[in-house]
Amino acid sequence: MESILSIFNAPKPGYPVAVDEAERINKLRKYQVLNDNDEPAFKRLIDLAKLFFDVPVVAITFMDEETQYLKSVQGLGGVCRTTREVAICNYTVLSNEIFVVPDLIEDSRFSQNLLVTESPYLRFYAGAPIILHEDNKSYRLGALCVMDMKPNHDFNEQQAKVLAQFAMMAADALQLQDKQRDAKHANEMKSDFLANMSHEIRTPMNGIIGMVEMLGETKLSSEQQEYVDNIKVSNEHLMAIINGILDLSKVESGKMTIDSIPVNLSALCNEVVSLFAIKARQRGLILDYHYTESLSPYVQGDPVRLKQILANLVNNAIKFTREGGRVSLDVKHVPNCHCDDFDDGNDSINRYRAQGISESDLNKITAQEAINNAIYHDVMTLCIEVTDTGVGIKAESLDAIFDAYDQANKFTHRLYGGTGLGLSVCKSLVNLMGGYIDVDSEVGVGTTFSVFLPLTTIDENQYEMWQNSNDFTMIEPTHERAGHILLVEDDTVNAIIAKKALNNSGHTVTHVTDGQQAIEIFALSPERYDVILMDHHMPILDGVQATIKLHELYDPQSLPPIIALTANAMDGEREKYLKVGMQDYCTKPFKQEQLNALVQYWLIQKHSSAEE
Repeated sequence: MESILSIFNAPKPGYPVAVDEAERINKLRKYQVLNDNDEPAFKRLIDLAKLFFDVPVVAITFMDEETQYLKSVQGLGGVCRTTREVAICNYTVLSNEIFVVPDLIEDSRFSQNLLVTESPYLRFYAGAPIILHEDNKSYRLGALCVMDMKPNHDFNEQQAKVLAQFAMMAADALQLQDKQRDAKHANEMKSDFLANMSHEIRTPMNGIIGMVEMLGETKLSSEQQEYVDNIKVSNEHLMAIINGILDLSKVESGKMTIDSIPVNLSALCNEVVSLFAIKARQRGLILDYHYTESLSPYVQGDPVRLKQILANLVNNAIKFTREGGRVSLDVKHVPNCHCDDFDDGNDSINRYRAQGISESDLNKITAQEAINNAIYHDVMTLCIEVTDTGVGIKAESLDAIFDAYDQANKFTHRLYGGTGLGLSVCKSLVNLMGGYIDVDSEVGVGTTFSVFLPLTTIDENQYEMWQNSNDFTMIEPTHERAGHILLVEDDTVNAIIAKKALNNSGHTVTHVTDGQQAIEIFALSPERYDVILMDHHMPILDGVQATIKLHELYDPQSLPPIIALTANAMDGEREKYLKVGMQDYCTKPFKQEQLNALVQYWLIQKHSSAEE
């Protein structure tokens, strides 16, 4: 009985409350606006409303049980929230109508309101409810209001209609933000899934690749050797697909990073051409390359990603060009690049016509597009063109070729192979570099991919100075060093491969299957081990936890180098391992010589440190 009485005796708030108050507040929590966060979409709307109504104060407000939150408010000197008791917007959310008070001090409901009697001394208020229609129901979630420090008896019906329109725009912005959040979350989920799938595939792939390598080292008949060689080719193809998925997930999750270091672009292009020279010759194609003499061969860029883009485009060009054809790689100044989009815009015009846009609207669109393209095009410093005389791409398929989830021509991909991921990754990388990629194609004639990039050119001295100060080439030792390696790996097949590779190089290997065992066996004789190879994902205690524990138990200076041996290949992983006290990072699948080179490097480093 006491609890019932206390409810009946609870003081009522000094302001009106809507019938659906609880539902309204729950819906606001879903839209994540009960906070002081800056909302760019609301700010643009407020700026426009202030300009239109010519008033000193404009705000978008949302209220929970106790607080009124003022979003993107203008004219209140940095105030971003008030109590519900002083919120005039309490009245605005009661109905679908505009709430107007020409003079607040003459209205008994507000004459003693602190916002009226004290700074900012408000006198005029007009608010439109922000109404959302969902689930066959209307929700008055907040208010878009205009206020003044002087009375206004001239606020008319037309102005009220415009204010209601602004409130509708605020509701649209609210829903759009919610959809963007949902889309971002879905994209993150998809990217995490792709990254996790890539990780899960890499571990068994390491086993397959390693076992095939070991099989290849045994005595085989010519028929068996042929089978092994074919498995290796299939492995490389599968790894290319896995890496494509991983790169796509990195880009979509925002974890892809782009370097900006001195690059010899001319030499890099030569490497790509040399890489595909044999493949082109086998297919009976001419592969040629031209680098404009007046263009500096040295630029600031990301050599790894530039090579990835060029290799993908050249590989595609060779794949889709029949015997007797030609594939060309040309690097030139942007003004010398033959790109139809910037000559007459015919392709864009035809594309808009196909969408049924009228001639009058077409003129406006293409004129604006020409201005935008000219401005954007002006910041580009170089153009890389990859041209082929291959099968070409249908005009209606051009927009789809960069979409990883929509292959341009299913028949072509079945005939020539490929996943459709490569071009999507290329476009994403080019965009991250601040450039753009364009394609021009004609069925049966050929295709030209044009990559425009805003890469700063540098001179040879700058390049050489950077090279000299960043030359980390490992000096070949006069003899290989052998050491005692503690291998912490729970996957049996991967452990066999790593042990075989290390034993072949003369190393002694002690193998354990989890981080807890690693700590226990290391404690028996810490001075015995020269390098620890630490897998990440393991039962009982994973590699990261085990490394942290080792650093807690021992002086970091006395610990041997710890190298992460993992299938995690996302950008930022290496930094994560270094942060917990590891010295290096090796991704699966690894080649035996790659693992041995890494171990050899750290054995030399350990020996050098001991001598000092």
